[in-house]
Amino acid sequence: MPHSNLYLAKLYNDLITNTPQTITMDIPSEVGQGRVSQTKIKHGVILSDWQMNYRSDMNVQGPVSKEYMQIIFCLNDGISWGILNGHRSMAIQKNESCIYAGHDGTEYICYKRDSNFSFKSIKIPIPYFSQLLADYFDGQEIAAYEKKLLNGIAKVSVTPVMEQVLSEISKFSQYRGGLGYLYLDGKLLELLSIYLGEVLELDILMGKNISMSRTERTAIMEAKRIIDSQLAFAPSCEELSQQVHLSLTKLTRGFSSFYGMPIHQYIIEQRLIQAAQLLLDGDRNVGEVATIVGYGKPSNFAAAFKKKYGVAPQKLQGIPFQQFKIVTFNCFWVKTGRFWVELEKHN
Repeated sequence: MPHSNLYLAKLYNDLITNTPQTITMDIPSEVGQGRVSQTKIKHGVILSDWQMNYRSDMNVQGPVSKEYMQIIFCLNDGISWGILNGHRSMAIQKNESCIYAGHDGTEYICYKRDSNFSFKSIKIPIPYFSQLLADYFDGQEIAAYEKKLLNGIAKVSVTPVMEQVLSEISKFSQYRGGLGYLYLDGKLLELLSIYLGEVLELDILMGKNISMSRTERTAIMEAKRIIDSQLAFAPSCEELSQQVHLSLTKLTRGFSSFYGMPIHQYIIEQRLIQAAQLLLDGDRNVGEVATIVGYGKPSNFAAAFKKKYGVAPQKLQGIPFQQFKIVTFNCFWVKTGRFWVELEKHN
């Protein structure tokens, strides 16, 4: 074989062996049907996909390692699940999820016969999880997450955004070599950012003691996520109401109670915050920025921007980073000519 062919054969073999590998186990036909697959990626993280239907009721028990933080996503029929000697248990229904830290207990799961079970789970080594918190959050945020996650079970709804990322995770096989690991690392961080925000946000909102059902709270949080994901073309209140299956009155009142401002004002605030960041980058002119953040007329954008920040948007274009300084956690100042202008910081 020519030298070039040997080189290509070795390169291809290296790519295959250095690509995230998935191990799949089929459910025995006498027990039911389906499969369980696992993919191990960097830092010891394990991604699992469970698709099962059993012929009879199944009660499964097994050890829970204290070395992992685990997130379970229920995408179809629900189960009863818990940790025996930890005295923790719950039922997980369709489109619900939970996150918990293992405590060397015995885990049990009850599967009902003739049910279509579809789960995805992520096991993250606790040292790596703690390192992620340390890398991306400040002390107060870390304390809040550790208090919430390391000593109990947090349960939240599976949002459409989570489902989308979970679906995208399975596409890693189209990448070879280190690109596969890089792709999965990126998707894991994306999913964690969404999930942790959901966990802590729900905890904060429930702490406000607003008289409202869990379904209503979840719908309002989903409405905010929809707005954030399509800010330039944010749906109307009526469209949001239909998308999150909540009456217009409950949505508008609940949103104002939770987030301190009406939906329309929130959209404007977020658009202007995004616009300020784009202008500071200096790569686009005012007209382009206005279009990106959802303004049809640059003049309307300029008026709204000056009303909020007290300075014309042109003044912010391409300001050098050394003329940018953080003053508090919630705001920053930008030097425009002889003046420092206070702008809100987008977290």
